[in-house]
Amino acid sequence: MLFAACGEAAVSETTPAPTTEATTDASGFPAGESRPASDFTFEAYQGADLVGGETVQFSQILAAGKPVVLNFWAAQCPPCRVEMPEFDHAWQAAKDRVLLVGLDVGPLINLGTRAEGQALAEELGVTYPVGTTSDATVMQRFQVLGMPSTIFITAQSQIMRQWTGLLDEAAVTEFMNELIQASDG
Repeated sequence: MLFAACGEAAVSETTPAPTTEATTDASGFPAGESRPASDFTFEAYQGADLVGGETVQFSQILAAGKPVVLNFWAAQCPPCRVEMPEFDHAWQAAKDRVLLVGLDVGPLINLGTRAEGQALAEELGVTYPVGTTSDATVMQRFQVLGMPSTIFITAQSQIMRQWTGLLDEAAVTEFMNELIQASDG
């Protein structure tokens, strides 16, 4: 599996970095065609009330019937640190219509510990649910090729879009709105 780790390069907080929006997946789904989201155990650092508990299956989060934005991040990933407050601002405006879940995979890829992930979420003051998983296959099953990566999942539990790279508030807002529309239709 090819994996692009976080770089130390300077990243603009207002302009998304070049992306590798998925054009196909391992199953051969072309871009624009959905595929079901994989299940894994989510262990909440914060926001357990919003996801249904301290330790839940991701399928339980999806079963709530809301579109979900799943953001893969790591504590020692500089672009992730830049992106998290942008995501929080976008989510604040849409949280009644979409759920944002931050998944710290730093412990799985040696880019931070659970304690560092918890500390970063607290330091940045993000309010959306964040946590981790012990499931080392989650990155492969979601085809995460770099950090940060974001998966946009419809209310019907279908992956609508996958984005690798930094997103700013405007882009996240646009993609959330498209996700909400796709979930309503």
